[in-house]
Amino acid sequence: MRTRHMDNITIRPMLASDYDTVLALNEYSVSVLSPLDKMDLTRLVAQSSVHVVVEIEGKVVAFLLAIGPGSQYASINYQWFDKHYDRFLYVDRIVVHHANRAQRLGHRLYEYVTQWAIEQHYPMLCAEIDVQPPNLPSLQFHQKWGFASVSELVHHPQKIVSLQIKNL
Repeated sequence: MRTRHMDNITIRPMLASDYDTVLALNEYSVSVLSPLDKMDLTRLVAQSSVHVVVEIEGKVVAFLLAIGPGSQYASINYQWFDKHYDRFLYVDRIVVHHANRAQRLGHRLYEYVTQWAIEQHYPMLCAEIDVQPPNLPSLQFHQKWGFASVSELVHHPQKIVSLQIKNL
C-alpha cells in the first residue's frame, strides 16, 4: 500500500497510533457496522489486504479495511464471498467522519482500493450492505459505483444484508 496525496488530503496505510481514532469513527457508525474494540481492530488489520486512513491537515477523518480471499476472518458475510469466489477483494468497512461526508472521501477511498485491486489482479470488489434495516446512503453509494446484488443473507428477521460485487 502506498501513500497518495491529493490537495490537502492524504490516503496512507493505517498505523497502530491511528487505532483510537479509527475505533471512535467506527463507534459513531456502529448502527450500520459491527462494533470493534482494539483487539478486534488489531486482528482485522492483520487479516486485511488494504487498511488505510484518510488524513486532512494531520487529522484522521476516514478509513477503509478490505480483505482478500483465504482469510480466517470470522464474518459470515466475508465467508460467503470466500466460499463462492476464488479471487476477490472484500471491502469490510469504509467509514467517513460525518463532518467530512461532503468531501467525497468515500469516493476517493473507493478509487484508491479499486486501483490497488486492479494492480493486484483482483477481478472484483465485494461488499455487503444492510437492506433490513436499509442503509440507504450506502446502497445508493454502492449503486453509483456499479455494485450489483448477487445474494442476500438473513442474519435474523430484523437484519438482512445484500451481498454485492463490482467486476473490475
